[in-house]
Amino acid sequence: MRATLRNWNNIEWIFEKDGALRDIYVQNATISDWEKVVDLLNSEYELTFGVYEDNLIDKIDFGYVKTMFADETGELETKSATVDLNGIVVKCYFFLENQIEFDINPIEIKTESDFNKITDFMKSISSKLEKQITLCGENQPEFPLIKIDSKNGIEKILTEKETENLWKKSDQNVSGFTKLKSKIIMKYFPKIFEKKIMESANSEYKSTPKEKNVW
Repeated sequence: MRATLRNWNNIEWIFEKDGALRDIYVQNATISDWEKVVDLLNSEYELTFGVYEDNLIDKIDFGYVKTMFADETGELETKSATVDLNGIVVKCYFFLENQIEFDINPIEIKTESDFNKITDFMKSISSKLEKQITLCGENQPEFPLIKIDSKNGIEKILTEKETENLWKKSDQNVSGFTKLKSKIIMKYFPKIFEKKIMESANSEYKSTPKEKNVW
């Protein structure tokens, strides 16, 4: 992967406390991708899998994950994984078969060292799958703030100014976005933010193909 010059002063804005999480996505995923990610997490990272603290196991049960994907009753217990990146907590959710999703709490990313733990994690998944992985504002898969594609040598981190410019250029497409919660929309498009929160309250959760991304 091409080396990327980093200036923490241009990055830390992504993790400013705003009451929202940051999501990490692999879009256009397959069940085979999920199996590879589960194998990677189980072999390389400390984690727990389950629901309740007194009933957690230290490996993700991929058989149960496949059962969750196939369940149409809504009665199956929904389990998640919690991954420990040397003190940074990453949650892994098994919502959709065609979209791999993690989230982090931005208040845990306080230094460039913390940030490197996240990007190293993203690189390991991108390398394993040979696919693009992105970090976005909460429920904003269409608008990556960080994009990593190990196979194609891509590692791009948006500055705040670049983000503002992209939002303005994509203004005509904002009506297609769902559940916009981060400070980016609140700051630059407050009326759109308020409108979309109301519209998305009862919407069905669906995957977003990477072809719909702004960049």
